[in-house]
Amino acid sequence: MGYDNSKSRREFLKKLGGSFAAGSLASLIPQLALMPRAYAQSAGGYKALVCIYLAGANDSYNWLVPRDSEAAGSRYDTYRTARGGVYSASNSNGLALGFNDLLPIAPSNQTVGFGLHPSSADYTATNGGATQAHSGIQTLFNQGKAAFVANAGTLVQPITKAEYDAGAPRPAQLFSHNDQELQWQIGMSAANNPMARYGWGGRVAKSTAGGALANGLSPTISVAGAARFLIGDGILPYQLSSGGVDLIDNYSASSTSNYANARRAVLNDLLDDTAAHPFARGYSAIARRSLDIGESLAASLDAPDGSGNVSAVFPAGNTLADQLKMVARMIKVSRTLGATRQVYYVRMGSFDLHSGMFEAGGAVASTGHGALLTTLNQALGAFWSALGEINARDLVTTFTMSDFGRTLTGNGSGSDHAWGGNLLVVGDAVRGNQIYGSYPKLVVNANDNAARDFSFSRGQYIPTTAVDQVAATLARWMGVTDSAALGSIFPLLGNFASNDLGFMS
Repeated sequence: MGYDNSKSRREFLKKLGGSFAAGSLASLIPQLALMPRAYAQSAGGYKALVCIYLAGANDSYNWLVPRDSEAAGSRYDTYRTARGGVYSASNSNGLALGFNDLLPIAPSNQTVGFGLHPSSADYTATNGGATQAHSGIQTLFNQGKAAFVANAGTLVQPITKAEYDAGAPRPAQLFSHNDQELQWQIGMSAANNPMARYGWGGRVAKSTAGGALANGLSPTISVAGAARFLIGDGILPYQLSSGGVDLIDNYSASSTSNYANARRAVLNDLLDDTAAHPFARGYSAIARRSLDIGESLAASLDAPDGSGNVSAVFPAGNTLADQLKMVARMIKVSRTLGATRQVYYVRMGSFDLHSGMFEAGGAVASTGHGALLTTLNQALGAFWSALGEINARDLVTTFTMSDFGRTLTGNGSGSDHAWGGNLLVVGDAVRGNQIYGSYPKLVVNANDNAARDFSFSRGQYIPTTAVDQVAATLARWMGVTDSAALGSIFPLLGNFASNDLGFMS
């Protein structure tokens, strides 16, 4: 085969493997080039990471708020002032939450009290005729099952405000949704690094799981479409929907309805045919593996005895809850298939609230930003119940990521693009009831070198914790304990003081 022909074939197969869709025969292609690889780290037992991506940039300084007192000069008062006062009919430009609206928490490593958005309460899920009580984020935090990481963001290296003004290295295209989402997902802020073609979830899966299961199932799985986060060297994500595996209609080998078995026999003959052209041979092999994985997985998820389902009641009309229910089912099934390490990805959007943070006359917890956080809180609560049902709370760690934080000051009815923000980590393995990193003072135009508290003219906070550090802490829990291996997965990690933030036991 000539050089040009060989190169074209490689490029063709690469594009096939990068299509990342699920459903039709052709779109199942990327789930297949999944060849087992040598383990880079030992991986005993089962562990999984579940990433909940909050697309559009969550205003997380209204998710986790200082709640010491309303007195002048208190931490809460500083927050309230920076956000333009408490939102009300007479102060529609204010972005602060009322002191008494906040759900109190007492982080064990903080000297002042904090509060959570009122959306974070316990609730009862209803779906059809079934109901079930679930814990909210407030309860999970108070019980030591959840923690926050404060003021995290994309960084090349630690940076002060003066260094920023002097042109010190900083992430490319700050405040850009697409660019910052990419940098969160690849776990580095140097897009020209050769490792940037892979996501940090995929790199961790490569290091701990090695490769696919015997049935071809990838260790990285998305219930929300394509995600760079899940791609690794030799690791191509498997995709399915919240409804399960989307098989080819009317091609079942075991069904005679509408001549499905006859169609399948013809398709098998086509796929088994010895093709002369390398493209045809490659396509046939990929399609064959696609069929095998999809049918094997569907049989497990939809087993007549219900072994591929969970009985936890997930709230109706909550698309994030639907995704997380499928994750719970996949975890249950995957453990029976011999999985040891998995990384999952789910996603919800609409957090880009340049307007509509609050709605006049609407309940804070169920309108505007509160409606989004309620969706998240209820999905997490149901997922926590499902993990308890399948005895996996100590085996699964769930965490949030988002494009960036948002401005402390408003623009009239919302907040704009900023930099550092807060994220949540949930699981029995989490050292909970704590806030990790450095929660900022929430001062507009802060420049406190002693406290490393820096913000710009609208309260866009410079992060004090890097994505790399958050990701490395989770990677260590997954089994990547060797410093050299961590450095290989996260090339910029050496720029920061610690590769373990301490939030995982």
